[in-house]
Amino acid sequence: MVVTSTAGPHDGGWEKIARDRNGVMAVRDAIAGGLSPAELRWRVSTGRWQRPLRGVVVTHSGPLTRLQWLWCALERAGPGAVLAGSTAATLDGLRGFDAATVFVTVPADRQLTGHQGIVVHRSSQLSSADVHPVRIPPRTRLARSVVDMAGWAARDDDARAALAASVQQRLISVEELRAVLDRRGRARRRRLIVDTLADLDVGAESVAEMLYRRIERRHGLPPARRQHMVDLNGRRYLDVWYEPWRVWVEIDGAAHREARQWWDDLARQNLGVLQDRLILRFPTRLLREHPERVAAQVAQALRQRGWDGRR
Repeated sequence: MVVTSTAGPHDGGWEKIARDRNGVMAVRDAIAGGLSPAELRWRVSTGRWQRPLRGVVVTHSGPLTRLQWLWCALERAGPGAVLAGSTAATLDGLRGFDAATVFVTVPADRQLTGHQGIVVHRSSQLSSADVHPVRIPPRTRLARSVVDMAGWAARDDDARAALAASVQQRLISVEELRAVLDRRGRARRRRLIVDTLADLDVGAESVAEMLYRRIERRHGLPPARRQHMVDLNGRRYLDVWYEPWRVWVEIDGAAHREARQWWDDLARQNLGVLQDRLILRFPTRLLREHPERVAAQVAQALRQRGWDGRR
């Protein structure tokens, strides 16, 4: 079943349509709401209104807000269109993925090309299970938005990051994401999404942690504890902790931006050494591009501390 109660026909006159959609209307809805074609053309030609996209008018002449631009994208896409992907997820609270591009999903039988700044996807699955029933502007539910983000991402790491962030930010559960994937059937990056959700299900919350867990499995390293809390002149969470051998692995996601943070990390690392912890540090880039080097060095450190090579 396709949801049709999104952008499209509207009860009431054109004034109410404009109010409900932040001053944005499809031309067809304005005329259906009682505005004559001649009056509409006059309002646009005199500069009282503007037409930012074909078939869409805005009832003022000033700059558009972000919300008005989202409505413009929906009105251009027609009945049944919904905001999707990172556009919808950001509206529902996902942090770190806001982008200027507007992602819209339309029913599968809709023939519609994109527009500069607007990307259109077609889907045969726009039922109430995937589209939020009351949120405005109309959009996919968060779990569906995140799974779409993973499928549409430019890189595999971007897909993993979207899935991890949605769980890490406590916005959605792994089970809800799996349910969406099960309904989708065939989906781009399905294998990657399945594997990433498996990692998230056992506690890996960042892309770096998931990359490291994959290195452990593929290179026969023993499973480590993640985010283990220790006292190093204050509470500190170790990225990767091989407790039986007192080997600590730190994963650096990016260069330190503040000198104070950099020194605090060094001071804690020094305390770790003084407490007989063997510490290895790797940038995320090395985990991605040369996992064999990471595995070899970790294995060597573990063997120096008595590991017998068995998982």
